[in-house]
Amino acid sequence: MMGTHACCDLFDRPTSPAGIGGQAKRDLGQTLMVFLRVHEDPSTIQPLIAEQGVGSVIITCSGVPDPVHIASCARKLQQIAKDAGHEQPLTIGLREANGLYDGLPFELVGARFPYPLSLAAANSTTRTRLVGRAIGQYLGSIGINWVFTPTVDLLGESVEPLDASKTFGQDAESVCAHALALIQGLADGGVSACTVSHPAAPTLEILRTQSSTELASSIHEQADLPEFVPLGAVATRYPRNSMQFGAAIHEFQEPERSAHAIRATCELMLRNMCGFQGPTVSSFAETTDDAAVCAKHTPLLSVLSGLDMVKLPEEAAAQQESVSALEAAMASGAIPSNLILAAAARVAAFKAHFLSWERALIDIPTQTASPPAPGSLAHAIYRDAVTALSPGTSPLHGLARTSILVVLTPTVPRRVPDSPSDPFEPLGRALSDHFSRLRHVPYTLSAGLTDVHRAFLQRAAAVVFVLCNTSSVMIESQDEFVRAVRHSLRVRDAMPGQQRTRKVVIGAGNPRDLRDPFAGWWGVLCYEYSKGALEAVAKVVLGEREATGKIPSK
Repeated sequence: MMGTHACCDLFDRPTSPAGIGGQAKRDLGQTLMVFLRVHEDPSTIQPLIAEQGVGSVIITCSGVPDPVHIASCARKLQQIAKDAGHEQPLTIGLREANGLYDGLPFELVGARFPYPLSLAAANSTTRTRLVGRAIGQYLGSIGINWVFTPTVDLLGESVEPLDASKTFGQDAESVCAHALALIQGLADGGVSACTVSHPAAPTLEILRTQSSTELASSIHEQADLPEFVPLGAVATRYPRNSMQFGAAIHEFQEPERSAHAIRATCELMLRNMCGFQGPTVSSFAETTDDAAVCAKHTPLLSVLSGLDMVKLPEEAAAQQESVSALEAAMASGAIPSNLILAAAARVAAFKAHFLSWERALIDIPTQTASPPAPGSLAHAIYRDAVTALSPGTSPLHGLARTSILVVLTPTVPRRVPDSPSDPFEPLGRALSDHFSRLRHVPYTLSAGLTDVHRAFLQRAAAVVFVLCNTSSVMIESQDEFVRAVRHSLRVRDAMPGQQRTRKVVIGAGNPRDLRDPFAGWWGVLCYEYSKGALEAVAKVVLGEREATGKIPSK
C-alpha cells in the first residue's frame, strides 16, 4: 500500500482474478483525463488511450503555445484514438503548465483578447460573444475542442488577486449574462466551454457534517445565495455542457465527507434542481503534500464524489498506476459499477453533442489557421472598459508638457513570455508622448517606498500611481506602500510655496484594490495590465476621452 489515508482500505479489498471486462474498462477510460506536456510525443500516452480507453487529453504548455505544434499533436492523438477503436473522438483541452496564471484561452499566438473582468466592465454581451467566437474558431482550427472557461465565481475576498481578471466581477446578474454570452460564442466557433466553479468550497464545512436527510434543505438554501446564481443559470441554459469543480475533494482528512459534500452539490443542486445533464469535471488543482505520497487517491475520491471526468496524476509514471488502481477498485466493488456506467453515459452524450470524427481528423497541420486579429474588437472593449471613480476630467488635462510627471508602477509577473520585461512600458510610452519630463519609476512591495521614490515625488508636479496587487499575502504590504506614498505627498504639498501635486491613481487589476477612497486623488480603473488596456486608460488619464466603463463589482 502506498499511503495511509482513510480511503486506502478501499484498495485492499479482494478483487476478481479476471479483473474488469472490456466494456467496463472502456467505460472507465472514457471518464479519465490524462496530461501531455506540449514537448512530449503523443506516443508516450498511446497505451493509456489504446489499451485503457482514456477519452480526454489535456495538453499543458508554458506560456503561449505554438499553434502548428499543437495542431500536429492534436491530430496524432485523435488518430491514436481512432485506430484503437474509440467510438468517439477525444476531448482535447489546453492549459498553462506552471499553475501561476492560466491566461488561456485569452492569450494566443499573435492575439491578445480582453479578460473577462474587462469584458464585464465594457458592458456589452454582444462583444463578449464575438470574443468567444473568435477564440473558438482559432482553437478549433488547431484541434482544441474543449476550453476551461468561463469562471462563474463571484469576485470576492476568496479570489486570489492574480485570478481576479478571470472572473466577470461581483454582480451576479452581470456574471450570468457575460458567462452565457462567452459560452455561446465559443460554441459558435466550434468549441465546447467547460464552466469553472468552486461551489463545493463554501458549502464543504456545512455539507460534510450533515446527514443525507439534512442535505436537501441545505442545498436549496445555498442555491439561493448570489454566488450560486451564475452556476445555476449556466447549468439550466447549457445542460449538455461540462462543469469543472474546485479542489474541495483534496480534504483528505475526511475524504468520505468531502465526497459526500461534492456529490450533494452535483446531484441535488445541478441535476435535480437545474436539470443539468452534462459531465462534471474534477479540479486540476494539485494534491496536498500529505496526499502526494498516494497519487491514486485523488482519482478514487473524485469518482466516489460523483464527478464524471477525473484527472489522473500529471506524472507519466503515476498515470498507469492510477488507472490500474481504479480498475482494481472496480473489480473489488469499492467503486460501484453503476457509478462509472452513469458517468460514461454522460460523457458519451456530451461528446455526441459536440464532437465528430470528421472534424477531429481534419488534416490540421497543413491548414492551420492564422491567429485571430483582435483589432478593432479588442480596442473597443478596452476603450469602453475604462471606468472613472472620480467625477470630472483627469487633473493631467491641461498640465504643461514640460511638467515633471512621475509614474509609479508595480513589479508584476509577465503573463506572456515575449512581453516587455516591464508590462507597464506601454503606459509610460503613451504618457511620455505628452510629457517630455516623465519619470517612470517601478516599485516593489517588498522594498517599499525608497529614497529614490521620495526624491522623485518631491519634484513631481503630477503623479500617476498604478496599483495591481498580485498576491493575497501582499495585500498588507500594498496598503503600507499606499500609505507611505500618500504621506510623502501630503508632506510635500504642505511645504510653503508649493503647488499641490496633481494626483491620479489607476487600478490595473482587481477593482477591490481601490475600494477604499483616495482622498484628493482622481481614480480610474482599467482592470488588467495588457498593452491594449494601458493604452486605453492613458487616453482617459490624458483627458482625451471620457471613461464609460461599468464597475463589475459592488
